[in-house]
Parts: sequence; structure tokens; C-alpha cells
Amino acid sequence: MNVCPAHSGICCALKRPGVQGFSPLSSKAEAWIREKTVIASNLTLRTCKSEKKRRKCSMKTKRKMENSNESQDQMSTSPTGSARRPVAVENIHVEFTVVTATKSLGVIIDDKLDWHSHIEKLTKKIASGIGALKRIRHLIPASTLHLVYQALVKPHFDYCDIVWGNCGKTLQDKLQNRAARVLTFSNYDADATELLKFLRWKNLTRQQEIHKATMMFRCLHRLAPEYLCSKFTWCDSAYDLRDSENKLNVPLPRTNYYRKSFSYNGATLWNSLPCDIRNTESLGIFKRKINDILYV
Repeated sequence: MNVCPAHSGICCALKRPGVQGFSPLSSKAEAWIREKTVIASNLTLRTCKSEKKRRKCSMKTKRKMENSNESQDQMSTSPTGSARRPVAVENIHVEFTVVTATKSLGVIIDDKLDWHSHIEKLTKKIASGIGALKRIRHLIPASTLHLVYQALVKPHFDYCDIVWGNCGKTLQDKLQNRAARVLTFSNYDADATELLKFLRWKNLTRQQEIHKATMMFRCLHRLAPEYLCSKFTWCDSAYDLRDSENKLNVPLPRTNYYRKSFSYNGATLWNSLPCDIRNTESLGIFKRKINDILYV
């Protein structure tokens, strides 16, 4: 056990009877000095341990900072198409990542808004599902095969097709034709139109028009969010014509991007519907009527 030098010197001097000015200590005084010596030595040991602990923590913190700096350097030079740009805001160094595409609610939005990234990803998923159907079609009944198609492949065609449906129509139609040939055990050069009629499937273009018309009905009857309802206004005609009832104002597009937007082609599709369908007040009746006229 370490003993404080100051206390040990006092103890030795007080114990020696030949030293001038000091007298032999009583047992109580000796016990008190020993107690203080032990307390001082314990404090010295605790101080040494806390100092070692502090140095160890500082070394760990330094290593973590070095590792984080190395990881940031690797991310800034990674070949992922993203780049890091430093921005100084009130003497604060901030870094943000610039990306070309991001995923929101299952839809990939790119920086050009041409939906190329989403359609490319969607094509891979659908092609993979069709390949799985082709591998198992000899092992299960035809009814089960149709159920698997409805569960694995068709939802990819239908999800948010109002947004991206105007882009990549040819590619999507090819995938649907391939699925029809797989489910009917037909050759690759079989007529897809007859196969779709046999399977009682809607063409993807017609299916997207049905979804778009249903969304237009929701917007015009205030069953959709306000930011969609506010995009359409009713047309006030000076002539009381039968076909001019419940029609919308169609904006004039100046670019092809706007021509493919929901604001333009949604209003155009609504105006092309028969008058009795436009005057329908019930959503269920509207869906039945729109399926009848747009069914292939």
C-alpha cells in the first residue's frame, strides 16, 4: 500500500523520543494518524485511476473521429452517381448529398421527371415474376397460375399508373403480352390480342384510362386531396348543347411534358366520356359504366 510521504515523516518524528520538541504519541493519536494516512493513499490511487480512464476515453474518441473522417472521404469518392458538396452557413460547414433519383411511397422519382428509373426498376420486377410463372406453370393448375399472376405481377402494372402510365407504354404492353403467352402455353409469336380476349384481360392502356377516369371522378366530387381537386374547373358554355354538360376547361399545353401530365390528359379524358357517365353521382355506378365502355 502506498503511504503519503508527509504523513510517514510526521509519524517517524513523533515516535522518536530523542527528537527535540516532540513527545511520544498516545495510542489515540497514532490511530488517528494511521487513519488519515490510509485516506490520503486511497485518494492518490483514485486520482491515478481516473487519470488513466480519462486518457483511455480521449484515445477512443480520437479513433472514432479518425474513422468517421475516413468513411466520409470514401463516401464522397464512391462511384454511386452521388456527390457531396460543402455549404457554409454562418461559419458552419455542412455537407449534403446530391442524388439523381429517390424513392417515395414505392415510386422512384428522378431529377428529369421522365420516370425512366421507375419504369426500368418496374420492368425488372415484372420480368422476374413472369419468369417465375413460366417455371412453375407445368406444376400447378391453370386457375392457380392465374391467381399467382394476379398476386405477383398485376399489382406492379396498376400501382400509381396514373402518374407514370403515359411513359413506356410499348415496353409495358410487351410485358403484358409475354405474360399472356406464358399463362396460355402459347408460342412467342402468337397473337397477343386474341390471347387477351381469351383471358378476359384489359389492355394496359385501357386499364390506365379506367384508373384515370376514376380518379377524375374523385377529384370532381371532392373525394380526393384538395391539391388535385383544385387543378380542374368546370367549363361555362354560352350555348346550351347536350354534349357540353359537365365538361371541363382544358389547358393549352406548350410542352410535351405538360401534355403528359394529369392536369391535361385527365381533363381531356373526362370530356371524351359520354354525357350519361359524366352525370353519374355514385362512384360504384361510375366504375361499372366506365368498365363497360373501356373494356377490351
